[in-house]
Amino acid sequence: MALALLIAGMALAAAGYASARLVDPERWTAKALRTLFWLGAPASGVVATRTDVHAGLVIGLVAAWIVLGLSAAAVLRLSHGRPAGERAELLLAVCWPNAAWLGFPVCVVVFGWGALPLAVAFSQLCTGPFTLVVLPGLVAALVHEQADWLGRAWAFARNPYLICVSTGYALDALGVAPPASVTSIGRTVLLLSTLPAFAAVGAVLAGHRLRVDPATVRLVAARLTVASVPLLALRALLPIPGPFVVSAGMAVGMGSFGVAAVYGVPTRRLAPALALSTALVLAAAAGVAMARN
Repeated sequence: MALALLIAGMALAAAGYASARLVDPERWTAKALRTLFWLGAPASGVVATRTDVHAGLVIGLVAAWIVLGLSAAAVLRLSHGRPAGERAELLLAVCWPNAAWLGFPVCVVVFGWGALPLAVAFSQLCTGPFTLVVLPGLVAALVHEQADWLGRAWAFARNPYLICVSTGYALDALGVAPPASVTSIGRTVLLLSTLPAFAAVGAVLAGHRLRVDPATVRLVAARLTVASVPLLALRALLPIPGPFVVSAGMAVGMGSFGVAAVYGVPTRRLAPALALSTALVLAAAAGVAMARN
C-alpha cells in the first residue's frame, strides 16, 4: 500500500502542476490543505495511542531539537553578510523538513507500519514547534519584523494536532487503547490524506519558476543531510529511533511558503528546492519499496 501511495503521490503532484494552467490554484489549494489539516488531527491522536514510549524516544527528541537548532545557527552564521531576505530564504529551505505529509508515508515504506507512531511523535513534538514557532520568529527577526513569539507559541499550543496527540499519549499511559480496527482506520486516514496534499503542492509550485541550478542542488543537499546525518551519526552512541533520522531528512516543507508570504521572503530558490527535494525523496522511497518487494 505504501509504495502505491508514493506512486500515486508523484502522479497527483504532476497532475496538480498541470492543472494550474486550467484552474487558478488559489481557488482550491488553501481550502484543500486546511481540510486535510483538520482530518489528520484526530487520526494522529488515534495513532499516538500505539506509541511505545521508551528512553530512545525521549533521547531522540532531545537530540533532534539540538541538531535542528544547530542547523539554524549554522545557516545564520554561514550566511552572515548576505541580504536579510536571502538569509531568511536559506533558513526556510535548509531547516524546514516536511516531516508530516511526506515523512509519514516514507517512514512506513522504510520501516513498516510500526514506525508511524514514532513519525507522528517526531512531527508533533519536534519539527512542529520548531517550524511553527522557532523558524518564523527567526525569519521575522531577519527581515526586521516584530516577532510574535508568544502569539505563535500559544497558537501552536492550541493547534488540534497537539491536543489530539497529547490525548492519545495520555490514553496510552493509562492503558486505554482503541480497538485494532480503529487504529487501522486512523493510520489509513493519516496516510491517504497525504494524496490531495501532493496535488496541492504541485499546483502551488506551478506558480513559480522551477529552475534547477548548482545553487539549488546545494540547497537540496543541505536540506536532506543537515539534520539527518548528525542524527544518524549519533545512533552509534545513543538509542535514537530510525524514523527520527528519516523524518529529519525529508524534503523542504510546504509550510515554508506560508511564512515566506507573511514576511515578504523571496522564493526564487525555495520553490525549486522544494520541488527537487520532494522528487528525490519520493524516488528514493519508491526505490526502497521496490527493492523490498
